[in-house]
Amino acid sequence: MHTAIDNFPGDSRRTYAVESTSRRHNHLNSADAASFLSQFASASRSGDCARCLESTSRLSAILMDNRNRSRLAGAGAACVLATAFRSFAGGGSSTEPVLKAILAELVLFFPIYDEEVFLDIGSPESLDSIVSILKYGDSLGKQNALLLLKEIVCFDSELARAAARIDGLIEALMSVIRAPNSPRDSKTSLLATFHLVVSADEWVANNFVKMRLVDLIIEFIVDSKSERKMTEAALAAFDRLCGCAEGREKAYENALTVPVLVVRMFGISDLATEFAVSSLWKLCKNWKGGEENGEMVGCVIEALQDGVFLKLLMLLQVECSQGARESATKLLKFLKIYGTGLECIDTMDFRGLRRPF
Repeated sequence: MHTAIDNFPGDSRRTYAVESTSRRHNHLNSADAASFLSQFASASRSGDCARCLESTSRLSAILMDNRNRSRLAGAGAACVLATAFRSFAGGGSSTEPVLKAILAELVLFFPIYDEEVFLDIGSPESLDSIVSILKYGDSLGKQNALLLLKEIVCFDSELARAAARIDGLIEALMSVIRAPNSPRDSKTSLLATFHLVVSADEWVANNFVKMRLVDLIIEFIVDSKSERKMTEAALAAFDRLCGCAEGREKAYENALTVPVLVVRMFGISDLATEFAVSSLWKLCKNWKGGEENGEMVGCVIEALQDGVFLKLLMLLQVECSQGARESATKLLKFLKIYGTGLECIDTMDFRGLRRPF
């Protein structure tokens, strides 16, 4: 029986058996997997692009079988591929083909939870190469780069913070968001961006604001259906942007900000509720007030008119996270000052409450 390891890197005497033998017969055993990865690692350490390209081509065929994929994953394939990616990163146009090839195989092993893998693919040189593929790669290369970037920024906040500092990364992501090649690319780029924002330094958050991310998030939340994870990430990013003055100014300018946050306080998850209430609290407590035609206008008045007071009272009567409870209590006390004077609060709102606030 032919084996899938008949022609590993360095063995020029035999031809690879995938094409000549039924795939179901090409199952790797532990020794096969270890040998293949060892020779692949050797080729990458020596900087041999040709051998690595040949190996990735063979690996692609091997991975057609899920059992082989599991065997290679257990043997540390993701770590070997990540190390190889880092070793070729920063090599310019000469290493671009092998980087794309390695990337195409690495994403097949997601999800990955090995910290060592992320130390390699999250290194500055690796991130620079990912950005380059995002900017100049073909559609498949961009898709794989997005998937890899999403895994990096979702894995660890420190890696996300470091990634956000890479020159051109924010611009590349926003470019994909505005003109995605597919719905999948749109979703992946948005999720990566949301995680970047949550972990971002102040100046990075301000850069996102300048690129109109506040409006994009509001638009996304309005259009989002029942994707809990995505909506949670969007609200978390919005809450982070409301933590800086520039972000709040953009939020104040968008007429949908307050209605959307009030609506999203319920019906998604406890985490979404916490972020929505926290965002409203940050916007309201920093509100400078304003008048139009002799009447008070602005986020506080809008929130009261949209029924936020009663919703906050309801929230405190049910089980919710400690963070949501604290923000809701602060916001209620703040709004009560304005609401009573503006007759936006009715004493009937307090009927049936089981707990005081």
